[in-house]
Amino acid sequence: MSRVSQAEAWRRVRNILEMSDLVLEVIDARDPMETRNRKLEDLLGKLGKPLVIVINKADLIPLEVLKEWKEYLEREYPTVFISAKNRLGTRKLIVSIKKYAPRLPVRVSVVGYPNVGKSTIINYLKGRHVAETSPIPGWTIGEQIVKAKQWLIVIDTPGVIPADEVKDDALLIIKGAIDPSKLDDPIPPAIKLIMRIKSFNPKAFMDRYGVDSEDPLELLELIGRRRGLLMKGGNVNIRGAAIAVIRDWILGKLIYYYRPPTRSG
Repeated sequence: MSRVSQAEAWRRVRNILEMSDLVLEVIDARDPMETRNRKLEDLLGKLGKPLVIVINKADLIPLEVLKEWKEYLEREYPTVFISAKNRLGTRKLIVSIKKYAPRLPVRVSVVGYPNVGKSTIINYLKGRHVAETSPIPGWTIGEQIVKAKQWLIVIDTPGVIPADEVKDDALLIIKGAIDPSKLDDPIPPAIKLIMRIKSFNPKAFMDRYGVDSEDPLELLELIGRRRGLLMKGGNVNIRGAAIAVIRDWILGKLIYYYRPPTRSG
C-alpha cells in the first residue's frame, strides 16, 4: 500500500470537505490541544462547513476533566466526548450528528490526525466492521465512502498534518502521526515524549512498567531491562525501549491528561 504525500492528502481532504454537509473532527482526550488541527478548522471556516468536535478515547481520563474540556471547546464548536473503542457515549454522537446536520440524509466527513480513532468511529456508525483499523499511524491512506445508515453517508479521510509540524518527530508522536519503527533514531523523540508525559502524570511510567526515573534516558534503560530488551553482553536495547514507549502511547497504554486553560477576564 503506497502512502500519499501530505500535499496530496490535503488536496483530497479539501475535496471531501467541499462535498460534506457536516464534519466531525476527532481529537485525543489525553491531549486535546495538541490533537486539534487548527489549519483544518480554518479551512472549514473558509468553506462554511459546520463542525462537531469529537473527543475520543474518553475512557482514559476522568469524567470531570472530560466535562471541563467539553465546556471549553463548546465556546467554539459543538463538542461530544466518546470512547469509540468501548462504545461509551456513542449514542450522543448520533444525536449530535442529527442535531447539527443542515439536512437529512446527511453526508458527514470524519477528519483528524492519524490514529485518533477515526476508523473506529466509522465502524461504530456503520454498526459493523467496514473501515480497516490498525494501531499503525497513517493506516488510512485514502477516503472511504460508507453508507452507514439510510440517512447517513460517512466519509473517512487520510490523516493530514500541517506542514510546519511534519519535521517535528516529538510533536508527530503526540499526535499519533508517526510509526516509531520508521524513525531513524526514535530515542530523542521518545525522551521528549517521556518528559511531556511525566510533566502531566509523574506516575505514568511506574503505573505502566513498574519502574521510574527522573532521567528519561535512564528510564528507557529501566524499561528496556524490565521488558527483556537485551542485546548480546546484557546491554539494554535502548532503541527498542524507545519504540516500545512510543507504541504504548499510540495504543493508549500511557496516560496523562490536563485541564483546559482557565477563562481569562
